[in-house]
Amino acid sequence: MKRHALLTGVFVTGAVALLIVAVLMLGSGGLFGRTLRAVVYFEGSVRGLYVGAPVTFRGVKVGEVDDIDIDVEPDTLATRIPVSLTLRAGSIRMGGPEGQRLNNIPDLVQRGLRARLVLQSVVTGQTGIDLDLKPGTPGRLLARGRSRIPEIPAARDRLDALLEQLTTLPLNDLLGDVRTTIRSLNQALQATQANVGQASAQLVRTARQAEETLAVGANALQAVQQQTRSTLAAVEALSRQSEQVVRETAPELQGGLRSTREAAEAARTALGQVADITAPGAPVRADLEGAVRDLALASRNLRALSERLERRPNALLFGGETER
Repeated sequence: MKRHALLTGVFVTGAVALLIVAVLMLGSGGLFGRTLRAVVYFEGSVRGLYVGAPVTFRGVKVGEVDDIDIDVEPDTLATRIPVSLTLRAGSIRMGGPEGQRLNNIPDLVQRGLRARLVLQSVVTGQTGIDLDLKPGTPGRLLARGRSRIPEIPAARDRLDALLEQLTTLPLNDLLGDVRTTIRSLNQALQATQANVGQASAQLVRTARQAEETLAVGANALQAVQQQTRSTLAAVEALSRQSEQVVRETAPELQGGLRSTREAAEAARTALGQVADITAPGAPVRADLEGAVRDLALASRNLRALSERLERRPNALLFGGETER
């Protein structure tokens, strides 16, 4: 029984060991293909990077992260983060599907192979490592021969350069200028708010005055309309009365016109008779002229007598004495 139990234990232990080896080989790709080891030194933060994070080449997975360490220089306390990678051998081909597989990492580094951190998810904040060929890009090897694993230089992100430039800026002066600008903006906003308040009050008063003016105008228009209606009614009544008066006086006017016409005819007849009487050679006219001459002579005699009586009032008593 003891021997049977021992054999059983050895069998189970061996099966577990084989299973672990198979899982490791499958996970690393060693069972069906050869793998390559590499290391990347990051000088900045690798927040979000984890063991097992994918390693991609322009988005295509070619490996994963095996280990993340911390390397501190004893003299300067400069800190670097070495990240160990496992890559599939021959993932990069030169010249198409049938071309040569590039397995020499130092040669790829000479051709411009660089590594950089990429964000996998905005929600989780997890990051991975992406590889790319960037010929002409400067790359610093930080291992300095202390590692036997090939090193892939870390490409400096534009954000890192921007952060370095920001660290050299006079932030205190900039913050002071920003505070001064904000204070000026606050004062300008307060002044603007005060002006806006005054303008709004004036607008309210103007609107009220306009409403009152409109109300007065509306009342005046109503009064004018009523007066206009009354005037139109009076004019209409007057026209009706005038029409009635004209109708009533039309016969009298016609009679007056006939009388006037008859009087004009009589006057014309009388003027004709006067013209006949006063025409040259008419007997009546000769008689009239003789009568007028006799009257003129009598008038001269009477004037002479009156003048004589004025000079000699006793002339009627003493008779015709000649005037001396």
